[in-house]
Amino acid sequence: MMIVLFYLLGNTLYGVTNLRDLGILFYATTLGLVFIYILFAFKIKTSIHLMSLGITTGFFFILNLIYNQNLIIVIACSLLLSGILASARLHLKAHTQQEVYLGFLLGFLSPIIVFYFL
Repeated sequence: MMIVLFYLLGNTLYGVTNLRDLGILFYATTLGLVFIYILFAFKIKTSIHLMSLGITTGFFFILNLIYNQNLIIVIACSLLLSGILASARLHLKAHTQQEVYLGFLLGFLSPIIVFYFL
């Protein structure tokens, strides 16, 4: 249900000129969730929390490239928050290191893949 919802939101926002960047964000979230569910079918657990922060980091990375703006502070803060969240997930024993890294990597690559194909 969430994949369909995010995809429809991406379609709607990508069609509006001023909101095209948000459309990329929703498409990236859709792609990230598809990756998560495919891996889940193979019994590979990943961190959705870290995926969301990976998508955030990747999205600001893409915006930095598109608009040639200096968003390095936002990217650094996002990476710092990702590290704090990853530490918390590991401390609570909710995930292993592999699951945390995989979640962040999938999230970070999703906006890059979406930007490349759109």
